Amino acid sequence: MERQRGFSLVEVLAALLVLALVITTTMAMFVERQKRMQAANETILAYQAISNEIEYRRRIPYKDLEAAPPTFVTLEETDILAPLKPYAATVAVSPEQSYTKIVTLSVRWRGAQRVERVAITRVDTGGGGLW
Repeated sequence: MERQRGFSLVEVLAALLVLALVITTTMAMFVERQKRMQAANETILAYQAISNEIEYRRRIPYKDLEAAPPTFVTLEETDILAPLKPYAATVAVSPEQSYTKIVTLSVRWRGAQRVERVAITRVDTGGGGLW
């Protein structure tokens, strides 16, 4: 009987199984990477909007902080959070305690599943809106 060359059916099936596992794992990694990149981009947008609003709130006189709108004023000029719609951008000012107020700015999106929040402390120094 002549000697046969080639791979057996079991060897070919094992190689295909290994190849399928490698391809599946690679695809799963790419999908997860894409999800994480989207989450990172959304977080960057939220913090940029919060940063813009902090600069606006920093310039409001201390005594007028509670009278300021409870939503982000800076979004009216440039809707930086448009990719996150629907979203909620809110500002809360704590009551005064020993000449300090805590201003909390938050952005919620994806049905409030994602939330980024920053709190700043304003102190009544008797000076202007900048200091």
